[in-house]
Amino acid sequence: MDSLSQQDLLRLAMKELNLTREGIAARIHAPLRSLNKWLLPENSADFRPMPDLGKAFVRDIIRWNRKS
Repeated sequence: MDSLSQQDLLRLAMKELNLTREGIAARIHAPLRSLNKWLLPENSADFRPMPDLGKAFVRDIIRWNRKS
């Protein structure tokens, strides 16, 4: 999971948690606009890198969900 791109990590979280973009944004306490920019391809003009702390938080949420 650590080697996933930020886009794949977010898509994995949405799939495993059965959340929409709005749902995952709320779950990680991020604006929907930021989430949308994080999901863009890296070569897009509007792409923004997700903070490392945000990626760690998403990974922890996925791990926690898998344990339950």
